[in-house]
Amino acid sequence: MTIVEFYDGVSIVNMASCLAMKPNKVIFIGENKPMKKQEDAYLRFVTSRNLNVEFDFKPINKNSVEQIVSVLAEIVEAEENCAFDLTGGEDLVLVAMGIVFEKYRNTNKVQMHRFNIRTGTVYDCDSDGLLPNAEQPKLSVKENIMLYGGTLVSFNGEKGTYDWVFDDDFESDLKNMWEICKVNPGLWNSQICTLSFIAENNNLKNSQLDVSVNKTDIEEIMKSKKYKFTWVPGIIKTFIKKGFISDVVYSDDQISFSFKNEQIMLCLIKEGTLLELMVLLFARSAKEKDGTPKFDDAVNGAYIDWDLTVHDATDDEKDTENEIDVILMKGLVPVFVSCKNGYVDETELYKLNTVANKFGGVYAQKVLIATYFGKSTVEGHKYFVQRAKDMKIQLIENVHDLSDEAFAKKIKNLLS
Repeated sequence: MTIVEFYDGVSIVNMASCLAMKPNKVIFIGENKPMKKQEDAYLRFVTSRNLNVEFDFKPINKNSVEQIVSVLAEIVEAEENCAFDLTGGEDLVLVAMGIVFEKYRNTNKVQMHRFNIRTGTVYDCDSDGLLPNAEQPKLSVKENIMLYGGTLVSFNGEKGTYDWVFDDDFESDLKNMWEICKVNPGLWNSQICTLSFIAENNNLKNSQLDVSVNKTDIEEIMKSKKYKFTWVPGIIKTFIKKGFISDVVYSDDQISFSFKNEQIMLCLIKEGTLLELMVLLFARSAKEKDGTPKFDDAVNGAYIDWDLTVHDATDDEKDTENEIDVILMKGLVPVFVSCKNGYVDETELYKLNTVANKFGGVYAQKVLIATYFGKSTVEGHKYFVQRAKDMKIQLIENVHDLSDEAFAKKIKNLLS
């Protein structure tokens, strides 16, 4: 089978039929430069899926109906089993398709369909009652980023997308940490900030989980960078009781302790990680009415390189990179989630909007989940909410005041 795609600026529109129908050939119709720019990304994508698909790019003059009709007619004559996907394409291209359909109406040579990206449904557009065989396509987070010409960068020990292992013990630890954090997210952030500086300046160079520092040195380092040293006995005692840290020594000249394991350490050295992981936990556990998973994939700390090549620090060419707190996938629809356990300003809205538009276009869902918005005034908060609405960003506020059941329900219903 050959699929004809009217090239669209949103990649999933161009590739949905290819995913669902697995044709032998896809012919793209559109302006030459934009189409060819995406060729490498599309080839890399189908290769990763083990799809044996030939791509053919046929340039058109988008302002000439006659020329477009001529190109489409040539395709109809040349291809034996051909289906035209009307999901994308500009007005004049679709007008030309109507002319070609009328010309070949009685030949059974023209099949037309349309794909609903949000539901995965295929619609018959030529009224012959026939629909192409199609599967319900799904994408992983990695595949979605790849389709739009980017790369989901794996963790290399310093940066990248960390591959968390969720087991019963870790899930229990997350919920216990969240109970501590919920009492006072600001105080949690201050304590985690201090633990981060301690871990970063660890005197035990050959150890990651065991840390030891000079207390005065850490206080001076934090002061020089305009951070306040914080050591909250109540929080630390709870950390010890729950087993997150052990062997704690805290004196006038020394601080030392051991983290339970690497994953707990990563939760306790970056302020926002815990909230991200709670969102991820609830997304992973969300179920449809029939018991199937609500989301097809879920990743937190998604480190995205904007092109197909990841450069290292020695390269002259530098990468455009972003880290998105959580990305969820439902079928072909990505959900980009920003998590803020504390103060958040308008800049975060623009960052979230930019990355979501790049790697999901009009089909991307955008969500900002926060505990509180710092010292914003009432008017400032109203303006923030309005800007989010203008960008079609869903806001979920004050999550630290929610029960786990209520929080989980909000995550489950992100796409409702």
